[in-house]
Amino acid sequence: MELHLADHCNLNCRGCGHFCPLAPPWYADLQQYRSDMGRLGQLFRNIRTIRLMGGEPLLHPDPAPFIIATRAAFPHAGVQFVTNGILLPKAPQEFWEACRTTHTDVDVTVYPPMTSRMPDLRSLCDAQGVCLHITRREDFHAHLNLNGDSDKRLAFVRCRERYFCPFLQAGRLYTCGVPALVGYFNRQFGREIAADAGIDIHSPKASGRAILRQLNSPIETCRWCSYDFVPFPWSTSNRLAQEWDSAAQVASNVAQGLSE
Repeated sequence: MELHLADHCNLNCRGCGHFCPLAPPWYADLQQYRSDMGRLGQLFRNIRTIRLMGGEPLLHPDPAPFIIATRAAFPHAGVQFVTNGILLPKAPQEFWEACRTTHTDVDVTVYPPMTSRMPDLRSLCDAQGVCLHITRREDFHAHLNLNGDSDKRLAFVRCRERYFCPFLQAGRLYTCGVPALVGYFNRQFGREIAADAGIDIHSPKASGRAILRQLNSPIETCRWCSYDFVPFPWSTSNRLAQEWDSAAQVASNVAQGLSE
């Protein structure tokens, strides 16, 4: 499961799958989060992996209590704090203490601008006694079909072949991050891609079994997802709709002689 501590970011990646270059500052609310974690703990005996991310989660003014609340609700889950690493050297000791005491790993997604800084970040995590994972990311993928005419079941299946990670935000679970966050894309470009209300985990009628059944079913947002994720090299965003448009990226790749 993934969740955002902040929707906005400090790196501005072109075609970001969570639309972070388009997001205004938004921070998760701690009281809401504690309530959500408590409720999920009632619904599910365990969640294999919980990823606290963004956006850039270190933009949140106080990330440590979120780490502690996550571990309190799920003692046996793998908890990862996913960051681009830019702000890691400035992270307060409360953050590092929370990671150590809860056995939360720091997962740095290494984009090209950060490659040269990895030795320093390794040394920092070693000194703080926190386990570091490194995920290198040199490519992004355009994943939207802006015509909205995909077969939602086929799009859902193709997506599941690559990735499946439910997304939590403000008391609701989503099939993935797109239906929760695509509103930023719609507002920026005047589009009407179907968002999704998500699953209200606090509903008295909610059950773990019913939630899993819904998460494993296609939704209307899938009509705006491409069957194929079209790759392109990492670069910074110009905040143009075509950065997320798979058809536009195919045409661009062909023009540049790049393979799909």
